[in-house]
Amino acid sequence: MDALGKIKAAVIAEKKIDKYSSFPALKSVGEGQYIQLESDYGVPNYGRLFEGQGRWNTKPYVYEDLAGYSNLLSYVREHSVYAPFNGWEGDPSDRFGPHMLEAGVADLVLEVAARHAQVKGFEWDESFALSRYLEMERWWQSEPLGIRLCVPILNVSFLGDVIPLDGNVQIRRITDQEHLERLFSLEQYKRDWWSNRAATHALFIDDAVNITYPRGYGGPVWGEFPYAIIDRAMQAISVKSDFPVGYQQVCYEPVGWSSGYRAGLGQLQNGFSIARYSKKMDERAEAPAFTFSSEAGGEISQYFAALADANPQVSLAASRLQLATLRDDELDEIVDLCVGIEALLGGTKAGDTTYKIGIRGAAILAREGFEDSAKTAGLIKKVYAYRSLIVHGQVKYEKKRIVNLGGEEFLATDIANYLLRQLLKAMLKDPSLIGQIDDDRVVFEMIDQWVKRDALDDAPEPHQDLR
Repeated sequence: MDALGKIKAAVIAEKKIDKYSSFPALKSVGEGQYIQLESDYGVPNYGRLFEGQGRWNTKPYVYEDLAGYSNLLSYVREHSVYAPFNGWEGDPSDRFGPHMLEAGVADLVLEVAARHAQVKGFEWDESFALSRYLEMERWWQSEPLGIRLCVPILNVSFLGDVIPLDGNVQIRRITDQEHLERLFSLEQYKRDWWSNRAATHALFIDDAVNITYPRGYGGPVWGEFPYAIIDRAMQAISVKSDFPVGYQQVCYEPVGWSSGYRAGLGQLQNGFSIARYSKKMDERAEAPAFTFSSEAGGEISQYFAALADANPQVSLAASRLQLATLRDDELDEIVDLCVGIEALLGGTKAGDTTYKIGIRGAAILAREGFEDSAKTAGLIKKVYAYRSLIVHGQVKYEKKRIVNLGGEEFLATDIANYLLRQLLKAMLKDPSLIGQIDDDRVVFEMIDQWVKRDALDDAPEPHQDLR
């Protein structure tokens, strides 16, 4: 309460209040898109009002005049659960440790007061202050702390604000406030800015991982990280998307605790950065390359659920699809894509692999509206032939890199990517297909089904993607 009063007095006296470091701002331009603006935005640093002129090697802070400060400091020193977190365990020869503890105790109070000033104003609210204090105390005691993960999705957007994937996982639009919070906490925002600028939605995951702060003011120690959930979501999006997707920044929102407060900003913080995105993305893009309809969002949700229970072949194919988009080398990309195709179509029986996957792929895709089975089988054989020359070290593989289709030229990798995604769609919708792929009778029945529907004038619209 005393700290809040001193902040109020400083504001009334129009004392200069420093701000935390600024960063570029985002401006919404509609339809879930943002552009970058230069800004000097920075949240108030009320704690600076109480600093002395020195640094850590002198007398760092002048907090003694805060009412109750000495009592709180004594309390913390008497309870060993607090001292180790602040990097000091009572060693009398440690000249630096006591100052760390003094500053930490003061910050615990001042950040609560600063939060109160920014959110509640200067009219004292006991319950608000106590709740914020207890949130920070949990962090001090190094408990396993719950978080909500936030993983911004790169290069694609969604018309819907929320796409539920399961009970604890959803794709949700990032609010303007959340953009500010995660950019503020991203230390290398200038280097990574493009990826954050071009993200409108994020994958939000509840109750998947805990973190702890073992001691000092270092970063969090993560529990077993839920890469499998994130990868499954990216795979589900990739099956539906003609454009590469991925992620770079992993953020988190504390649940029931806080490591500190930055005035009006919420608690969404940068966790770490990881390069899980395609190098084919446009790093200068002001907005995602594509926006999914609401119906497409529903399909992605279905794919996410189906991948959770998918058999090993389908899981491998989805994994290879995602991995292919991360490759820097086109040769590695085509190998990954063909491994995925073979996982879906190869079955368990030995035989002519190229011929076998061509016929089986044509049969499955005939059910999806690909009306020229001979053309489909030929395309699968062409991309697989390209892959075979590469893995067997044949120097003439370059001749197979380009595929002529309907008078136009396409990269074999692009055709392979498209075919693998269509096959995955079919098998995620009908998981029984993978168990029947070795049965030639079933394969031919798939082709017959298309003929029968066509004869009844009840066939689905044929795909126009492959000319």
